This record gives sequence, structure tokens and C-alpha cells, in this order.
Amino acid sequence: MIFRTARRWGAVASIALLCASLIAGVVAPAGAAGTPALTAVGVREIEYVSGGRTLTLNLFYPAAPTPAMKPMVTPFFINLKLYRDAPISARSERYPLVMFSHGRGSNGFVYAWFAQYLAARGYVVAAPNHYRANSYDSNVVYLANKLWQRPVDIGLDITHLLHDPLWGPRIDAGRIGVAGHSQGGFTALWVGGARVNAEKYLAFQRGWRGNLQIPASLRAQLPVDAGPALDVRDRRVKAVFAMAPGVVKVFGMDEPGLRALTVPTFITVGAGDTVTLPADNAEFAAKYVPNAKLLVIPGRAGHNVYVNECDAESKAELPEMCADGPGVDRGAIHAQVGAAALQFFNASLAVRQH
Repeated sequence: MIFRTARRWGAVASIALLCASLIAGVVAPAGAAGTPALTAVGVREIEYVSGGRTLTLNLFYPAAPTPAMKPMVTPFFINLKLYRDAPISARSERYPLVMFSHGRGSNGFVYAWFAQYLAARGYVVAAPNHYRANSYDSNVVYLANKLWQRPVDIGLDITHLLHDPLWGPRIDAGRIGVAGHSQGGFTALWVGGARVNAEKYLAFQRGWRGNLQIPASLRAQLPVDAGPALDVRDRRVKAVFAMAPGVVKVFGMDEPGLRALTVPTFITVGAGDTVTLPADNAEFAAKYVPNAKLLVIPGRAGHNVYVNECDAESKAELPEMCADGPGVDRGAIHAQVGAAALQFFNASLAVRQH
């Protein structure tokens, strides 16, 4: 969900603002015979201050809602079954953690379906709203030339959660993965150990610094410095799941840089993606990341098929984000991708399902 014009992003931001504090849910049904029973999913907003910046994330987790808790309605999106601020479940003493990085100018809740899928099956999923690069609050400085702030903040979020008096004791620090979509998919590769080429990254930064369509006051704030982008790997992250990562080459991630990603990696993309073209992005990355697995969703599955399912009104008003091409069943694709992610993280993090 990235690389749109400012006009288009205005429409997406309006939905995000209206959804800012609304989180919905009901109890998930029991699993089929031979599969683990699903757990109700809770979600809680966490904010903390680091270096003078307020960082925000939504935390999705196995929950034990009280009988008095009622599900809330989520506008615009469907098939989200969550309890806000419910007590964490005692299903396990500690849970594996997956960090999720959203697309450019988007927000973590837009991918609640993915977090819900894993949390119902025994994971804690943290979905940050990247600082000054989300649909509630964005600035070209962070959307472009401070792109490295994304993986850095993922690391800060992990540290905060592990030291939090409530969540730290419930998270298994030895079982941490990362996932993401679009620019967030690139972020996931970056956090996991892929590297950018310094000169290519500087060329990307100079391109933005020289863009005269950007007001001069903002251009002056755009750094041209590859240093902070060159070593953003977080060694606590043991597995990477990237959805339609992009734009891999433009950001400066070349063949040697991709080969530096040695933790287990799974990459998926829609064959009909016209935003981050598969050949230049997902398939290119999968070719050079050692032993990476690649899942190409066939047919007309596009870039935003990895976003929450939308209601009928949103499909009509925001077709680029919400409407899919003929023959594309977003719900079925979510089930396929969710199952692939669960199997991948279970194997890569040595997680046993209860």
C-alpha cells in the first residue's frame, strides 16, 4: 500500500483518521478437528517516548475477555474479531512475537487481519505506526530520506516490549520474527539483515533532495547521509515474512545486500501487482536471499490484496485500496497467506502449537 500520489493518499488517510481509536472483536471459533482451538484476540494501543519522539503501536495478542466485554464495531473493514484491552490469555506462559511494518503512509491497523490470524493461534503481533510516516501523521522527511528510521524503530519497539512490566514476561525473547507489506516488506528484509548499497541509497536520497516540487523548507530537512541506513539489522529477529516488498532496487538493495539476509525468509506477491512489479522486487529479492521461499498469488491479485477486507461502501469509494479485480477473493487469499505465515513462523522459530 505504497507509492501513491498525495491526492490518493488523502482518501486513505481520511479512513485511517476515522478508525484511529476504534477496534472491534468477537470470540474466534474453535479449530477444526486435529487443529489447535483458536483463541479470542485482544488489541491494545501502546505509546512510549524515545529520544523525544512518541512511538505508537497496536499490540494484538491471545486474549481472555471477560463476560462483560462486548465486541466493538469497526467501520470500513470486515471480518475483524478483536477485543480492546482484554486480559491476556493464560494459554501459554510466553508467546512468540512478530513485528509488523505497514506500507508507506499507511498504518498498522490496516493489516489487522494478519495480526488477528497469528494472535488467534498463539502469537503476539506488534504493528507500529511508523513515526511521521503513517496515515495519521506523515512528513516527506520520514517517508523518504529518513527511511532508515523504520527498522531502527522496530528495534526500539522490541526493546520496549521486552522491558515492559506487563508484556515482557509474556513474550519469548528467543522467538521473534518480522513481517511487513510493501515498504514494510522492504523494512522486514532490512531488519532481518539485508543491506543497502551506500552509493545507491545516497542516489535515492539525492533524488528526493533535488525534487523541486517539495517545498524548500522541507527539502532543507532532507538528509543526504547513508550512514544510518547501512547497519539496521536486529539480531533478535530470527525470521522474515515479506509481502510485496518494494521498491527493492530503487532503495539500493542489490544482489550482495540481499545475500546478507541469512535468517529464514518467506516472500509473497500477487502476480497482478502493478505497484511493486514482482520481477523487480519480490522475485528479485527471492532470487538472491539464500534459501528464500517465494509464493506468487496467481491471477489478478494486486498490490493491496494484503490489506484488510473492506465493506461495500469502502470498495466503492476507495477502489484502489479496497476493490479487487475479477476473480480475486481477498478473504481466501488472506486465509492462504495467513496459513503460510503461521507454518513459516512455527518452523523458523521452533514454535509448537497448543
